[in-house]
Amino acid sequence: MSEPRDWSTALPPRGPVRPARHVLPPGNDRRPRRAARILSWIAVVTSVAVLALAGTGYVLINKYDGRITRLSDVFGNRDNAPPAAKNNAQTYLIVGSDSRGDLKAGEGPQGRGKNFVTGQRSDTVILAHLYGGKSNKVQMVSFPRDSVVQIPAYTDPKTKKTSPAQRNRINQAFQIGGPALLVQTVQDLTGVRIDHYLQIDFNGFKSMVDKLGGVDVCLSKPARDRFSGINLSAGKHHINGDVALAFVRQRKGLAGGDIDRIKRQQQFLGSMIRKVFSAGVLANPLKLNGFLNVATSSLQADDGLEFKQLRDLALRMKSVGAGNVIFATIPITTSNGYDRRLGSVVLIDQEKAAALFGAIQRDEAPGTPKPKPTGAAAAGQPLTVSPGAIRVKVFNGSGVTGLGRKAAGELAAVGFQPVGTPETRGTGATATTVFYGPDKADSARTLVAAVPGSTMALDPSLGRVLQIVVGTSYTGAKQVKATKPAAAAPNATPTPKVITALDDPCAA
Repeated sequence: MSEPRDWSTALPPRGPVRPARHVLPPGNDRRPRRAARILSWIAVVTSVAVLALAGTGYVLINKYDGRITRLSDVFGNRDNAPPAAKNNAQTYLIVGSDSRGDLKAGEGPQGRGKNFVTGQRSDTVILAHLYGGKSNKVQMVSFPRDSVVQIPAYTDPKTKKTSPAQRNRINQAFQIGGPALLVQTVQDLTGVRIDHYLQIDFNGFKSMVDKLGGVDVCLSKPARDRFSGINLSAGKHHINGDVALAFVRQRKGLAGGDIDRIKRQQQFLGSMIRKVFSAGVLANPLKLNGFLNVATSSLQADDGLEFKQLRDLALRMKSVGAGNVIFATIPITTSNGYDRRLGSVVLIDQEKAAALFGAIQRDEAPGTPKPKPTGAAAAGQPLTVSPGAIRVKVFNGSGVTGLGRKAAGELAAVGFQPVGTPETRGTGATATTVFYGPDKADSARTLVAAVPGSTMALDPSLGRVLQIVVGTSYTGAKQVKATKPAAAAPNATPTPKVITALDDPCAA
C-alpha cells in the first residue's frame, strides 16, 4: 500500500499557488461531493440556439438531440401533480447525478476510496423556472443535498419493492426511487409542477469545462481542502475541468458547508454562462461543436422532451442575457441542524420557502414591481402622505345646496389644499368617493382616512390633483396624521439581493 500523501507539504512556501491535480487521497469522505454536474445546462441550450439559426442548424440539432439518453416513467401518474404554470411558463428539474452504475470500488474516476458506494445519488438539485409571457427571465433554485424533506411512499415499478413515506434528506429520494421519486418529492415540497427533467454526470461536467477552454473564478481567500483536492490562492484563476470540479465540490473548510458550496456553484455557473455567451465560443464553430458533443453525450432527459421543444427552448434561451438568469437557494433556518436519526442536516424555512415557490407558481419573477393596492385594500394601508401635501378638487354630487363649499372649508381646516371653487357633478349621490391618478394612491389613502365613510377609486386620467365627489352621507372631515413607515427591527432579515449570472466577482 502506498503511503498517504503529506498534504502539509503540498503547497509551495511562497509565490503563486498552483491548482492541485484532482486526486482523492485514500480513505476519502464516504460521501464525496460530486457537485454541479449540471452547471452548464443553460449554456448548452443557449449554444444550440446559435446553431438553430444557422443554415445547417436543423441537421446539427438533430445530431445532438440523438446523443441525449431518454428516461422513461419520470413523471408517472400526473393526476395528483400540481397544475400547469401560468403564462405557458416551463419548469425543469436539473439533477447532478453521482452515477456509478455497475462500477466496483477503484474503477473509474468516481471509484476511489475504501468507502466507495455503488449506485447513484443526486448530488445537486436545481429547480429551473423559465418565466412565461413576455418575460425572458430564468429562476434557478438550488436545494442543499442534506435538506430534510418529506419523501412520499414509493413502489419501484421494476422490483415492486415498496419504500414507505419518510422524513429524510432530499438526496435519499433519488437514491431509493431515482428520477421519478425525486420529481414527486420536489413537487410535493414546492407545489410547482415539473414539466421536464434533465440529468448530467460527473465526467460530463469536467469535459464541458475543458471544451470551453476553462473558465475564470475568483476567491476572496485561499481554498485548500484535501478531500476535494482544491488548492487555490486568493484572487483570480483560470481553471480547467479537474480543478473546476474540486472548486464546486468543496464543502469542508467552508463556514456554511453546503450553503457556501451552493454559492460557489452559482458563481461558477455564472462564469460558464458568460463564457458561452461570449463571442469566443459562439463565433468559434470548432469550440462550439466540441462543447455540444460532450454536453449532449452526458445529458439524460425525460422521454417527453421532444426535439421541437428542445429547439424552441434553445431559441428562447438565446434571448436570455446573463443578467436575467437569477440564482436562489431554498430558504433555510439553519445549515447545521441536527436530527437524532439523520445526523447533521439542513432545515428548510417553511414559511419563506412557501413565499418563494408561491411566486413561482404565480409566475412572478424576482424584481418585478408589484402594483400598488387600490380601492378598499389600499384604504387600509398606513398613511404616508400628510394632508398639507395633498391638493384636492371638491365636487358636490349630492344635490344638497352648499354641501360642496362646506366640505371644501372643512378639508382646508384640517390641512388639505382645496383647488379652485367647488363644482357640481350630478345629483342624488349618497356615497362620497375620492378619485386619484395612477401614482397618487398614497395621497388618496390620507384623504379617505380624513373623510369617514368615503371610498377611493382609481381614475387613470387624473394627475397630481385628487378629486372628491361629496354625497349625502358626508358628515365632515377630521384631523389625520401621516406616519413614517416602520423601521425594520434590529434583527430583521433584510430583503435578499437578487443574484444573477451577470454578477462577476472577478470584475471587482
